[in-house]
Amino acid sequence: MSFSEFIFNHDNVIFSSAIFLMLLIAIFEGILVIIGAGLSDILDSFIPDFDTDINLETDTNFNLTKFFGWIRLKKVPVLMLLVIFLTSFGLIGLFIQLLVYNIIGILWLQYLVLIPTFILSIFSLRVFGGIIAKLLPKDETSSISRNDLIGHIAIITLGKAKKGSPAEAKVKDIYGQVHYFMIEPENENEVFEQGDKVLISAQNNKNFLAIKDIPEKLK
Repeated sequence: MSFSEFIFNHDNVIFSSAIFLMLLIAIFEGILVIIGAGLSDILDSFIPDFDTDINLETDTNFNLTKFFGWIRLKKVPVLMLLVIFLTSFGLIGLFIQLLVYNIIGILWLQYLVLIPTFILSIFSLRVFGGIIAKLLPKDETSSISRNDLIGHIAIITLGKAKKGSPAEAKVKDIYGQVHYFMIEPENENEVFEQGDKVLISAQNNKNFLAIKDIPEKLK
C-alpha cells in the first residue's frame, strides 16, 4: 500500500481529516493575524473563569469544569489546544493503523480505533498543553480580567456592530497587551463601523458593550 493510499483509505479518513483541519486552522489564523484580527483571542473571550489547578489524585469530585482545567484550557490559548488535539488525534490514529497493517496486513475499521485514539489524544493534550503553558510568557498581563477592560478605548476591527449583532474589536490594556473580543453598542440607535473608536462601558454574558461618546480626556 502506497503512502497516499494509506492516508486516503476510507478507514483512515477521519484521522487524515484531523490533520488537514489542523493545517487549515493554522493557515486561517495566520491570515487573520496579518490583517489585524485574532481568532484565538476571540475564542478565549468565550471561555468562563474557573479553577485551573486540578489534581486528579485529590479532586475526587471530577466534573466538566475540572476537566477543562485539567487540559489547561485557561492556561493555554484554546486555539493552540485545538491544534494539539487535532494533530495528536490524527497522528495517533494513523500510527495505530500503520502498526496494525504491518502486523496483520489489513487496516482496522476506523470505528475500532476511535476510542483508544481519542483517549490517548486527551492525555497528549494534557502533556503538550502543560509544556506550552510553561513556555508561554508569564507576566502581569495574565492577571488582566475582562472587567479590567471596561473604560478602555476599543477599535472596531472587523464587521459592523448593532445592538444584538456584535462585531470584532481590539483594545490594548495597561501592560500593552492587545485583546480581541466581540462588542456591540449599548444604545439601541448606535452603529459601529470598522475603524470606529468606542468606549467600553460594560459587559454582558458574552460580549462587551460600548458607546461612541468618548470623553475628550480619553481620546
